[in-house]
Amino acid sequence: MLKSILGNTTKQINVIKRMSGEKFVEKIYGEDAMKVFYGSAAGAAFTEKFLTNKWISNIYGAYNDSGASKHKIEEFVNLMGINVSESEKDISEYNSFNDFFARKLHPRARPINRTATGINSPGDGRLLVFPKITDSTLSYVKWAPIKLIELFNGNESLAERYKNGSCGILRLCPSDYHRFHFPVSGKAGITKTVPGLLHSVNPYALEHKIPVYCLNKRTICELDSDNFGKVLLMEVGALFVGTIVQTYRPGMQVEKGDEKGFFKFGGSTCIFFFEHGIMKFDEDLIQASNEGFETLVHIGEKIGTLSEGKVDAER
Repeated sequence: MLKSILGNTTKQINVIKRMSGEKFVEKIYGEDAMKVFYGSAAGAAFTEKFLTNKWISNIYGAYNDSGASKHKIEEFVNLMGINVSESEKDISEYNSFNDFFARKLHPRARPINRTATGINSPGDGRLLVFPKITDSTLSYVKWAPIKLIELFNGNESLAERYKNGSCGILRLCPSDYHRFHFPVSGKAGITKTVPGLLHSVNPYALEHKIPVYCLNKRTICELDSDNFGKVLLMEVGALFVGTIVQTYRPGMQVEKGDEKGFFKFGGSTCIFFFEHGIMKFDEDLIQASNEGFETLVHIGEKIGTLSEGKVDAER
């Protein structure tokens, strides 16, 4: 019985480093816990019933916000191999674990692509791209199908707008920079929160065919972009990550690369949608995604372009 609850599956998460093309197996923070929580059907059922609610996240989050959690920073940095020279401050200057986790970087650490026809990654993380959504369902062989109407919390107009469009899913690991940014310029609308559970966004959960992105707490914001039509931006909370902080001002013009907000502790996800025929992802990202590999990208890095015939289009 105990063995069935704990599970014994170890997953290899294969990722490609974009700059070098090197393939590597991702180091999973808290892998033993993931095996307990999602290594079996029994473990996943226990997790959904007892661990995915906001109260657990709030308690854990309060601890990580407190000075009592500061001692975790150095161990975390060493375990995950984080390059602290990119951080805006020295690690001794952070007041809590979450203070470090949501750290800002030096501007020089992440150059921003400024070309008018380029689309940037909204953050650091592992990217899967979907050049064309199948009608109104986002499908990936390793996951449960994602119906847009469910992802958008029953909003039929959004599901209609983005069906047959393009989508990118950027998964942030705990070791990543956890602020997210605008992929293109435009006028940003209000970010609305969809209440939900807090499943892990780790492949341990996704490959258990749990429709995580449709179940989890998430935010929805539309950007009336300068050149790319309407762009939908979504941030998804994760296990023990109940706090998604928005730092931009709705209704204001934002520039490509401007900060939109940040996640507190945990791995999380940014999902972004473009309307049909508006954009084209870069070929290397399409090829990697077709082969089942996520690609390691950075904030400000070009990941796609305006489709031919759409240059200088304004909506």
